[in-house]
Amino acid sequence: MDLTTHGAGELHAPSRAVGIGFTLLMAAVALMVVGKSVLYDTLDPDLFWHLCVAQRVAAMPWPHPLVDDLSFSSLRQPWTPYSWLGELSMKFIWDWGGYRAALAIQSAMAAGVALFIGLAASETSAQAHQQVRRLTAALAAFVGAFIALPYLSFRPVTFTFLLLAMTSWLLTRDRRRGESSKTLWLLVPLTVLLTNIHLFAAMIPASLFALALGAWWEKRSNPTAEGARRFRRYSLLTAATAAGCLATPMLPGVIATAAHYQFEDVMVGSRYIQEMLPFYRASPLAPVAAAMALAVMFFAIRERKLLRAGEWLWIIGTIVATIRLGRFAPAFAIFAVPTLGATLPRLSDRVLGRPIAVSAILLVVLSSGVRIARAFPSADTPMAQWVNRLSAESSYPTEAANFVSTHVQPRSHHILNEFTWGGFLEWRLGNTYQTFLDGRTQLFSSSFWRSTYAATPEQRTAYLSTVVADAAVLPISGSILHESLCKLGWQVAYSDKTAEVLLPPSTVRTAEPSGAQSVPFGQAGGQRAPSSLGKI
Repeated sequence: MDLTTHGAGELHAPSRAVGIGFTLLMAAVALMVVGKSVLYDTLDPDLFWHLCVAQRVAAMPWPHPLVDDLSFSSLRQPWTPYSWLGELSMKFIWDWGGYRAALAIQSAMAAGVALFIGLAASETSAQAHQQVRRLTAALAAFVGAFIALPYLSFRPVTFTFLLLAMTSWLLTRDRRRGESSKTLWLLVPLTVLLTNIHLFAAMIPASLFALALGAWWEKRSNPTAEGARRFRRYSLLTAATAAGCLATPMLPGVIATAAHYQFEDVMVGSRYIQEMLPFYRASPLAPVAAAMALAVMFFAIRERKLLRAGEWLWIIGTIVATIRLGRFAPAFAIFAVPTLGATLPRLSDRVLGRPIAVSAILLVVLSSGVRIARAFPSADTPMAQWVNRLSAESSYPTEAANFVSTHVQPRSHHILNEFTWGGFLEWRLGNTYQTFLDGRTQLFSSSFWRSTYAATPEQRTAYLSTVVADAAVLPISGSILHESLCKLGWQVAYSDKTAEVLLPPSTVRTAEPSGAQSVPFGQAGGQRAPSSLGKI
């Protein structure tokens, strides 16, 4: 990264020791991010239905809308897999290296987000102070990573956030160079790529539009030829990237899906989905992240003269979106947190060059790296073992799915399930059963959601009385469906520390108390072999 000049001024080159200390500190931040993925996370529930969708998209000669066959409750209307390119990429990675490759790529993407936030903060500090404040940049990387981490997993949106973080760095780098870098035009093909990966590709033209408005305000306040040039340039880039957002083979469906999420989706409005909650309620550590976000706002207001209008629009726009839905928190981390590079009080970089500091950071990097390497699953660690190594609340019903596969005779070929396990059960049992629902909320009618997750217990029981299914796979605690099914005569046939399998009254022949490992019943058989995609 070239940070040697700023206009007519000169930036001070760091000493070699400071450079080493800064590199090690950024490595420590990256390892913090990787450590969360490897040590404290499991696979994202949406991952599995993304893989199932990818399997169907891969069978097409060209991507086009699908009619769903994964769930028996979904609308039998064409729907748009707007993340088709991201899903195909996920399938390629999974087919190549399984869950271990997915974990490695997830870790790399999350670390990349943190590093680009730090680089953007470096550019912001150079623009405001004619000097890169490296300790400040590393602190910004930490803050941004902490805010964004709960939303980074192995799914298309994480790759989008990685490239949006790179976009933020390119934009701050361009502004530090006097808004003349030709590299910025790379955002046009980047937008074309991202619009086939996730709807958040629209954040690129949105970020440029904010800078164009800021340039217009600056030109209006102080009319100059340079101000007019900047406004024209940002306007052209906004128009070009907005056109890039149209470069998808499923444009009408993408627009309809975005409108549905914004105005019609019952589950988005229900506040049941964690990432759809306001930012300050979306995770156990949300209060800490909210305090960090408030600190970013405080320093921005205190040092407002060091920020230009475009950066203020970034801060205001992303904080408003984040307050509404927590899933926009990474956007705040990517575009607003780098302003700390300009607004934080000066922190001496000399501490990074002191032998004791370098030694301490190196020790942290080495010990963290060793711990992560030892915790990373080996080639002979089954996925079922790794995903269930943490608490029961974060586990998957691997054994319950095995029970259904080997002991339940499919008649209707339907199974009931809770929201978060739909994708996994589609991936694991999809050759034999269709699920009740999954995380693709746009594929289910408003009346369906109002009869299930947005219903009263009585309404839910009445609706489930009309549903025909061979089994129900439910979490051992916290299930929304359990009480209603028990009222309808369903009985537990299998349970473990994570999940239980319930059978309808017409199927159950024997039942054991909760905690039983399995109950033979009926006549097993009739199942097709599980898909190779779903072997665990």
